[in-house]
Amino acid sequence: MKLLIRFLQLVWIVGAGLLHSAAWALDLDVVKNADGVTVRILDGGRTVFSPITTDAGLVVMSPDGRTLVRYAEVKRENGMVMLTGGSAPGLTITETLRSVHADLIERVVRVSANSDQRYYLELGWQSPSARDLYSFMGKETGTQQLSLSCAGPEFAGHSQALQTFPLLGCLDGNRFYGLLGDTPGLWENRSFMRFDVKQQTLSLTTGDGSAKRVITLPRELDATTVYRAQFDGWQHLERGESARFTTWLFASPARSLYDVQLAAHLALANAKGFNHSGLEAILRNTSYLLVRRNLLRPESDHLFISGVGYGWKQWISDGFWMSRGLDDPKFDKEAHAAVFFERMNYEDNAQYYLIWSALVKRAGGELDLRTVGRAFHFIRTHEQDGLYIPPRLTPDKKIAKTYHDQLPYEDDDAPSSNQGFHCGALLAARELGFPVTDADIEKAIAGYRRMFNATGGYFATSLKQQEHIGQDSLYGGVLTFAVFGRKLLPDEMVRRHLETSVRLQSPYGMRVISKANGDLLESHSGVYVFGGSWFLNDGANYLAGLIHGMDENWVDDWLLWRLEKELAVMPAFHESISTVTGKPHGHHLYSWNSGFWWLRREVRTRLGFTGDDPLATRLDRELGVGHRDGYLVLEPGEAKLRPIDKN
Repeated sequence: MKLLIRFLQLVWIVGAGLLHSAAWALDLDVVKNADGVTVRILDGGRTVFSPITTDAGLVVMSPDGRTLVRYAEVKRENGMVMLTGGSAPGLTITETLRSVHADLIERVVRVSANSDQRYYLELGWQSPSARDLYSFMGKETGTQQLSLSCAGPEFAGHSQALQTFPLLGCLDGNRFYGLLGDTPGLWENRSFMRFDVKQQTLSLTTGDGSAKRVITLPRELDATTVYRAQFDGWQHLERGESARFTTWLFASPARSLYDVQLAAHLALANAKGFNHSGLEAILRNTSYLLVRRNLLRPESDHLFISGVGYGWKQWISDGFWMSRGLDDPKFDKEAHAAVFFERMNYEDNAQYYLIWSALVKRAGGELDLRTVGRAFHFIRTHEQDGLYIPPRLTPDKKIAKTYHDQLPYEDDDAPSSNQGFHCGALLAARELGFPVTDADIEKAIAGYRRMFNATGGYFATSLKQQEHIGQDSLYGGVLTFAVFGRKLLPDEMVRRHLETSVRLQSPYGMRVISKANGDLLESHSGVYVFGGSWFLNDGANYLAGLIHGMDENWVDDWLLWRLEKELAVMPAFHESISTVTGKPHGHHLYSWNSGFWWLRREVRTRLGFTGDDPLATRLDRELGVGHRDGYLVLEPGEAKLRPIDKN
């Protein structure tokens, strides 16, 4: 019997890794030689990651050249390996590697400056045998560098292939070995991935060595302002300063690209503590990976970007929802401080800002009362008989009046999607001490209810476009309930809207705007604002049903159905999905969806629900996500939700 067990172990070690034992785990193997100390990563006694270059696990680049960092001393204790005595010109370097759990290792590199320095780190590993290399978006067959920073309009002429998730790894049979990077916001927005297929190396770099240049974003490409800053491809430290850079190594069973992507989500979530469910993991990871340093304006240290193709700027609604998703008071306060008035004088941004201000103040944060006051003055200036009537952003276009900003509305029309936020903003303003009466609030609520088309049984997209259904009409009301505990609409209105919407929706979700019979408007394509399905809108609609007394199981059944549509192609939430083909459209790992996790939690808390979220539990079963010793694990054999057509 012992011989049989040993034979099976040897088969796994030399073969494809199909018989990986749960008793085996990633292990840190310290290697000492005349040049110094390095570390290898083992799995079941087999090397799966070795130092990126011979006898050196870290490379430092400076304007003067390349330095291979070798450590003089090593100490092991409590599952950690501490490497000290490393150096590069003008820098002192240490490393700590520790086991987070059996299949996850954290690596922290600390750099201290003995003199003013420009540098960047190459944080990589070598795969010891020929394997298929992967990024989050798929198999990488050629040597290339990818950007995790941004290549928005301010980087014209400097664009690179973009990805959002800092993942590099290799699939060895049914076992995936991955390298994860931290959010670029903690690396001064200098974050790149490098695949070298010939050398079988995977590397995350904290810069690219590019020269100093001025980057700008002209006002015609943004709101009504100009962004301008200097930027280069180097990390900067002055004498006496220090910095730290965190990466993670992980292993997971995997059979497909979908498994690779989901395994990366679970690993990052386990590292950051976003790991009560797969749903929380995906959504909170999205927020975390879209944090950036606020390098283009002076308002704050950090902000949340909408996606790597949009550049280093933060829309208020995206910043709000990502702050809710990340649920971190530090980043919430800083992202809120990143807001400036030219960002809020259109769409529903001023309303979001006031609600956000109330939450920041509740958490003990300080507010810029001058900007808060300007937001309050703006919404009251554009209020008529309780209705919020947004102005044009540009004089010659009837657009930019709702979040779905390409849709035209007449100058005297009130879109329904803004009105729920307007009611919440008045409640927030009163909480913040502004002169808002009960009558003011009731008049705004009455205006919201006027958006309902009683004949058709749905909320119209606006007061004047009664023939068009608006599936973005309820999420402001749901947010208001989550923050203030105030129901704005009669139960019967919400129930009728949902019953009508479910009956008319496309096979892939609710169209953000449609005709009264559910058809696309003329010339609409079924994607983006032109009849696409936006998850946060659909998700909030179902949460509205929960708030207004609809059966919890009915609500969760439809939410699970919609989640299946969203996650069918990859385990990521998208800017929208096509209501014609079901395929994702726009950015993946899209910003504002990340707030759904928080929104559902707050709604359930307000309604008195306790215990584990049954929706998250059901989705975990669909995804093949298990729970073991307080961590999330991937169990591909248990999964039901996997793509049928990836093309």
